[in-house]
Amino acid sequence: MKNSKNRYIAIKANNTAPIRVLYKKVGQLPKIMVLDNVFKLKRFIIKRNLDIIPYQTAYIICNKKELMKNMTPNIVFSFNSIKGDFILVNIDEDKREFESLSAEDITWYASDLINKGFKNIQLVQANMLKNEGDESNE
Repeated sequence: MKNSKNRYIAIKANNTAPIRVLYKKVGQLPKIMVLDNVFKLKRFIIKRNLDIIPYQTAYIICNKKELMKNMTPNIVFSFNSIKGDFILVNIDEDKREFESLSAEDITWYASDLINKGFKNIQLVQANMLKNEGDESNE
């Protein structure tokens, strides 16, 4: 019985099924990536000591806050921001396994991340300031 449990753990740890994620580089649009080996992603998370942050129904995998201090903002939330590159992925919480984003999720999240992009927010703020200046000149 003990051997079967260890074998099950080894099978889960060696999950090599490819998954679809969104990859968001700073200053660029999100793009779809296929990660060929989930085990490599898990190892990278542990080695680089990355954070896994809940976001809507998916999860952002990004640098720890301590490492983000000198990085350029990527996306901005109401009271927080993510700096540096990151990926967005689904996680099956019961199985504790990474899963692909669906086509619908990719479409929705890509649009949402574009709207929360740091450069996009800077443009919106600049337009708001410009409009306020135009109104005061009238």
